[in-house]
Amino acid sequence: MANSGVIIIGGGINGVSIAYHMAKHGIKVLLLEKLFIAGGPTGRSSAIIRQHYSNLITAQMALDSLHVWQNFSEIIGGEAGYTKTGIMIGVEPREVEALRANIKLQRSIGINTFFITPQEINEFEPQIAPEGLGGAAYEPDGGYCDPATSANSFAQAAIRLGAAIRTGVTVTSLRIKNGKINGVETNQGFFPASVVVIAAGPWSVRLLDNSGIDVPIITARVKVALFRHPPEFKTKAIWADFITQVYQRPETGNLMLVGTISPDEETKDKVKDPDDFNEHVEIETVYKYGERIIRRYPGMRKCNLASSYASLYDITPDWHAIMDAVPGIEGLFLCAGGSGHGFKLAPAVGQMMTKLVLGGKNPNDDISFFSFDRFSQNKLIRGKYEYSILG
Repeated sequence: MANSGVIIIGGGINGVSIAYHMAKHGIKVLLLEKLFIAGGPTGRSSAIIRQHYSNLITAQMALDSLHVWQNFSEIIGGEAGYTKTGIMIGVEPREVEALRANIKLQRSIGINTFFITPQEINEFEPQIAPEGLGGAAYEPDGGYCDPATSANSFAQAAIRLGAAIRTGVTVTSLRIKNGKINGVETNQGFFPASVVVIAAGPWSVRLLDNSGIDVPIITARVKVALFRHPPEFKTKAIWADFITQVYQRPETGNLMLVGTISPDEETKDKVKDPDDFNEHVEIETVYKYGERIIRRYPGMRKCNLASSYASLYDITPDWHAIMDAVPGIEGLFLCAGGSGHGFKLAPAVGQMMTKLVLGGKNPNDDISFFSFDRFSQNKLIRGKYEYSILG
């Protein structure tokens, strides 16, 4: 087969964003996806768009990405299904000072966010019972996208710029010779390339393991329940609650999407094989989510379970992605370990990975924040506050 300038492995949101940005720079790109675009965790993402991060770099990435999501058809082309709802992030009283500091950091780079009191929470969202809350961060521009539509729009934009995308192609191994990447072996033969970017989410670990490269990423099973509420129950904003440890996102059809934000809950159900995991949600989890959401939204007592599903997160020890050249293998790059942040940051990730591949490593670049060796050097990225799972 003809040599490709860059092979990207994985057709999730980060893979297609990287493909788009590389093609935009005139790079010859071939993206290989084992199923179909957004066929993995991307297609089941809650796709929440927020800028609430306690690190300046990730906050800036979120802000830059928001601009793309808000103006997707003009910037990328196609649709992303961005729906502006606003998002509130509630904390208990002892976390208010930290929350205010976090808001100050975000506002310093232009993020539209501000602190609201428990009384103001209830004014913004009358359905919320504010008992136990010390306040919340409120982002009027927060919202959500349609994840599958977004990924496919990125893919089509990449194709328009000259990228090639092949679905139904499973990469089985990397071909490495004399410390350099030569291409990839697949179920449809060998594809040569001098540059390969692995953006395969949970499957990234398997590819690297098979090449003798240890990567500190676990795969975990995460669950979502959709509750149908009566038509008279109306909620406007997305809500993340660090007391009840759940989030909710409004959905069309009188539905509320509910999941956990507890790091312990999100990592306890580890998955060995991402091709073989339980996609159904246990009834105990549904009850737990229901009880927690009713605590904050008493009107949800009249809700019924509409559906539920499980998906996968690829998680690093500090809940931030690895975006770096793979040490010791010339031409091999990794973009994985998104830990649930991947969708919202994808536009910025595509730009940063493209710059890395084109220009090489530079310690002054923001992407160095997500280096491969930060774990071995004990330089983990830490959120500033106790609710640091949000970054």
